[in-house]
Amino acid sequence: MLKIVLIFSVIAVIAIILPVIVFNYKMRNFKPNSNKYKQLENINNDLKYAGFAYSSKGDYFYSLKNCWQRDAGYCKFYDDNSIFLNIVIHCEPITFSYGGKKWLIEFWKGQYGITTGGEVGIYNTIKKDIKTDEFSGTFYEKIKANELLPISFILKRDNKIILKRKDIHWWLTGFKLGKYSKRSQLSMKIKIKFPNNVMRDAFITGLEKIGYSRNEYSVFKNTVKISYTTPHTPQPFSQRGLQSAIVQQTNHNNCKIFNVSTQKYKNTLDKLEYIKAGIPVLYDMFIGSIYGKKFYDQIKNLKFIKDIYLNPFSEKQLKNFEENHLGGCICQNGRLNYTKQNNYVENSINYKCCKIKDKKE
Repeated sequence: MLKIVLIFSVIAVIAIILPVIVFNYKMRNFKPNSNKYKQLENINNDLKYAGFAYSSKGDYFYSLKNCWQRDAGYCKFYDDNSIFLNIVIHCEPITFSYGGKKWLIEFWKGQYGITTGGEVGIYNTIKKDIKTDEFSGTFYEKIKANELLPISFILKRDNKIILKRKDIHWWLTGFKLGKYSKRSQLSMKIKIKFPNNVMRDAFITGLEKIGYSRNEYSVFKNTVKISYTTPHTPQPFSQRGLQSAIVQQTNHNNCKIFNVSTQKYKNTLDKLEYIKAGIPVLYDMFIGSIYGKKFYDQIKNLKFIKDIYLNPFSEKQLKNFEENHLGGCICQNGRLNYTKQNNYVENSINYKCCKIKDKKE
C-alpha cells in the first residue's frame, strides 16, 4: 500500500513539474518590457473588463469604483455560490436599517483563486424581500454616489501585513497575486466613517446583534474600527467541508504552479507579461475569471435576478422586446443599451422608467 501511495505521489509531482520545465524552456529567450508605465497600462486595459486594476505601488489588484459589479447588487445567493469561482472565504454580513432603507455592510477575507484578498462592501434597498425557487431573502442594490463611505482596511496573514487599502467607496478590495492563505491565517482591521451618529449607531446595533463585543470594535466620533478575525455569522454550506477543501487544494496547487513558472521574476507585471506571452489562454482565463464576470453572465438569467432588474416587464414582453426591437429603449435618464446576446439591459437598475421603443419608430 505504501509503495502505491509513493508511486502516485511521484506521478503527481512529475505532472506538476514537467509542464513547468517545458514552459520555461519555451520561454528561455523572453524579455519583459522595460517600460513599466506601458506594462501597467497594458495590464489595466486587460483588467478593465473584469472591473479591476493593478496598483504597482502597493502590488495588489483592486476593484474599480464604477466597475460592472456595481450594477450586480448583492445577496446571500452570491456568497453561497462563490465556491464555483474557486473562492474560499469567510463572509461577515452586517445588516441594519437607516434612512428608510435596509442596509448591508459585509466583510470578506480568504483565497480567491490564485490570490489572497479582503473586501468590504456596502449595499442597500427599499424593496421587499423576495421568495423564489433559487433564492429567498433580501436583494440589496447599489448605493447612490452620495452614500459612498470612507473605508480603510489592513489585511494581515499570520499577523503580518499583506496590504493596506483606503478610499471613499462602496466596495473596497485588495488581492495579492500568487499568495496562498488559509482563511484562519487572515485578519482584517477595518475602519468605516459614517455621515452621522444615527447611521453609526444603527451599524453598531447590527454588529452587536451578530455577536461582536466591545473588545472587537471601537468608536471615535462617527468612525467605527472593527477587528475581523473569526466570523460570527453562520458560513455558507458550500464554504464548509469537503467541497471547500477540494477547491482550496486546487487553489494551493495553482499558486505553486504560478510561482514556480514565474520564479525568475520578482515584479508582478513581469510575471503577468511572461504568462501572457507563454500561455495566452491561461492568461485570458485569469483575467476573465477575476471576480466572476462569466459567473454573473450565467446567473443573471435566473428568475429572481430578472424579476429585480427587469421589473415590471413580463417574460412575454421580454421576448417581444428581444425579437422586435432594435437594441434600445427610451428612458427619462437617457438611453439604456440592450445586449441581445446576454438577454439583459445594461444599467438596468433604472429600467423601470423605460418605455419600449419599436423598430418602426
